[in-house]
Amino acid sequence: MKTTGIAFMALLLTVGNMAVAQTWSWSTVSSNQIVVNAQGVTSICRGNTDTMWIGTDAGLAMYSNQQFTVVPSLAGRFVRCLLWDSLNSTLWVGTDGAGLFSNSGNVWTQVFPESQVGSSETRIQSLALHQGNLWVGGAEKGLFKWDAGSWQQFNALTTAGQLPFSSVNALVSSSSGLWVATQTNGLYRMFDQGGFTYLTVDSGLPANHVQSLYNDEPYVWIGHSGTQSNNHLARYHVGQKSIEVFEPASGYPAFRQVYAFAKDSLGQIWIGSHLSDFPLAYYNGQGFVGIPEFSTGFLASPVKALMLDFQQSIWVGHFGGLSVNSLLPTSVHEPGLESERLPYPNPFGSLLTIPGLSEHGFWELISMSGEKVASGHGKELSGRALKPGTYLLRYDAGSGKVKTTLTYRTND
Repeated sequence: MKTTGIAFMALLLTVGNMAVAQTWSWSTVSSNQIVVNAQGVTSICRGNTDTMWIGTDAGLAMYSNQQFTVVPSLAGRFVRCLLWDSLNSTLWVGTDGAGLFSNSGNVWTQVFPESQVGSSETRIQSLALHQGNLWVGGAEKGLFKWDAGSWQQFNALTTAGQLPFSSVNALVSSSSGLWVATQTNGLYRMFDQGGFTYLTVDSGLPANHVQSLYNDEPYVWIGHSGTQSNNHLARYHVGQKSIEVFEPASGYPAFRQVYAFAKDSLGQIWIGSHLSDFPLAYYNGQGFVGIPEFSTGFLASPVKALMLDFQQSIWVGHFGGLSVNSLLPTSVHEPGLESERLPYPNPFGSLLTIPGLSEHGFWELISMSGEKVASGHGKELSGRALKPGTYLLRYDAGSGKVKTTLTYRTND
């Protein structure tokens, strides 16, 4: 994997409700270097402790020991989605045209979910584990569940559920049920005890074409696509039964064609999209931080897949290749001041001890929107009055050195 640039993050600018990270450093690799003849990375999955799986439009590769290994059994296959079953150490692979594959004990098996109304489903677009069962979303035959050794099908033409859709774009498991993103019929929730409910534009969704989902209880993040709306990002509060749409008219960046979500260890929600103000951004609880296309080494192309590895590096799948960046922040270089790389003093609760600061040293804390929220002297910073979220911490370390880093306030 080719590494470009150095590992630092530069100053943050504020644009409306979006803070812009000016410079990041990324490791990048082209799709063709991962799988021969591949034009884009379509899906990413974290396997065991040292393995990442990369799906492309021309096959599947495993990344381990700093190298990619192509899976011969899926050569030439368009990989739509990936799912790792840690309980059974099984990888599930959904393809466009070749059905479903599983890998257990290095044995690959091809499966076609059986339709009750004709031919089997060959175009697999989404996978999820829910209540111990494998759920499969197809492009043509609707929703399937593998239960007790047989397939159960859910769509308008079957008796199991009478769900009025045939194309499923995304699935996500939650404590409130299984969420189902459809191509034209909005967002459905399958209750564990049976039955379902749904949300559409009449309920407040930006569009009925739901492309992607992420469970962040009590929220479900919802990504849209299509031409029905230019506002393609929303989240639903399950308990309050309310929909929040992040609209440019309210000062938020424009999100269009949202394909992927991920969540890091700080609780920040990452969003990958196409035709947006930023192809990659994250939400820190107060606003959005955008990763611009001119970041060092970042592939300037639409984002189709996101995944965090065990070292908290974010893997970004694009049309054209893969970008990887460590999320562990380093110091921010400020012109005219000597700045040093710092350990990450984070997360903190009601009290943060600032490393290297004297009893009389000065510090200040800045929100991601650019507002100074606290300042003081001494090596201890009280977080009792601060909301949970990400902040910039700047402090005078003496001898003309100003150190700047990111820190994160947790719940007590």
